[in-house]
Amino acid sequence: MNTEQLITQTIEGNTLSMEQSEYLFDSIFDGRISQIELAAVLAAMKVRREKPEEISGAIKSMRKFAVSLPITESVFDTCGTGGDHSHSFNISSAVAIILNAMGYPIAKHGNRSVTSKSGSADFYEALNIPVNLSGQDAVRYFNKHKFIFLFAPNYHPAMKHAAPVRKQLGVRTIFNYLGPLTNPLQPKRQMIGVFHPSFLEVYAQAALPLGYERLILYSSANGMDEVSPLHPTHVVEICNNKISTFTINPEKFLSNDEANAIPKDLSPQENATLFIETINNTTLTPLSKLLALNTALALFVLDDDSSIEDNYTIALDVIHSGSVAQTLTKLQEG
Repeated sequence: MNTEQLITQTIEGNTLSMEQSEYLFDSIFDGRISQIELAAVLAAMKVRREKPEEISGAIKSMRKFAVSLPITESVFDTCGTGGDHSHSFNISSAVAIILNAMGYPIAKHGNRSVTSKSGSADFYEALNIPVNLSGQDAVRYFNKHKFIFLFAPNYHPAMKHAAPVRKQLGVRTIFNYLGPLTNPLQPKRQMIGVFHPSFLEVYAQAALPLGYERLILYSSANGMDEVSPLHPTHVVEICNNKISTFTINPEKFLSNDEANAIPKDLSPQENATLFIETINNTTLTPLSKLLALNTALALFVLDDDSSIEDNYTIALDVIHSGSVAQTLTKLQEG
């Protein structure tokens, strides 16, 4: 294959195969194509819509260039795509802590905020959870707590070749698909919130050849990359190389008044304070119900025989049991 030919092919509106896309992105991550060429490729793909095989190839390439850790234990990740502009609470990041309190090993992949006030790194930093660990420090922390936050810039140094172009373009590109599917520890089970339901199908087709045991992709009807408290959430399940779908209706779990009472557009410190108040409260709150609903979906990924309804009850009990607060204290100790 020839990089220049693949660039020309893409710019002329032709679709790349998974192998061609992987080769092209190898060149991107090696720094072998210019910023002008990269901008042209990204723009051309965006105009005709990125194809599943192109996303799969880019993911396979990015995984090769990621910095991994000598951790062989099976881990779970709740990393979403972000970019939904909902300015919601840090739901998936909180769910990762709740799951850890339930005994599940977590490798939370994430970054700082781009489109909201509080990204996962910002939220964890406000909670005094280490966000910048790498190498043996990260391994020691994980072995102690069965939890690690993988700050994306530390684990994807090759992204430096794309960063300037992405910043200058200022629009969503194929790179927005890659982050959640490029966790350096490559979990076999994962849940990924997606920024809009219209992208679920292409994302599912892109993830299908990547070797997951079970993967859940989800997005609410109003374009939220979490299980929404107000709108139905569309869920795509990948298991045994098959794709199935279902919908979560939030009114089964919390009322519209409760949903509307959940604070939004808060700073990282405000979100952290609200989370600490919630997990130290024995009384059910609208936020605790929303966190339980999102945790219920995570538990559905982790346990093949579970149900969203049963998982919701279990998660709600855990949130108010004090065990999540105890887990947070341990994670803060380093």
